Amino acid sequence: MNRFDLDRLRDARDFARHAQNNAGGLSAAALAEAIQPQHAALYDIAIIGETLNKISTEIKGAAPGIEWRLIADLRNIIIHAYWQIDLGIIANIVEYRLDPLIVELDRLIDFVEWSAR
Repeated sequence: MNRFDLDRLRDARDFARHAQNNAGGLSAAALAEAIQPQHAALYDIAIIGETLNKISTEIKGAAPGIEWRLIADLRNIIIHAYWQIDLGIIANIVEYRLDPLIVELDRLIDFVEWSAR
C-alpha cells in the first residue's frame, strides 16, 4: 500500500501526541521504572522516525526547521541499537521536543492540504 506524505505527517503528529500521553512528565529514572510507558514512548518515537523518514524530499524542503536526519537516526538507535538507548534523552525529547515538532507538523500538514487544492 502506498502512503502519501499527508498521511505520514498526520501519523507522525498523532504518534508524537501518543508519546506525550504515554510518558509525558516522567523523568529518566521514572521512565526506567515504568516499563509500559517506556516501551510505549519508544514505540511511538520509532514510528515518528519511520514515517518521517519516508516523507518526500520536496515536503522536507518546506520544513527546514524539522531535524529530519536526527529523527531518523533516533529511530535507528531504538530499533537496531536498543541497548544504547539513553532514557534521559528520551524523557527530554518527550518533555521538550515533541511540542515544537507537533507545531511544525501541523504547519506542514496545513501547507500540504493547501497545496493540494
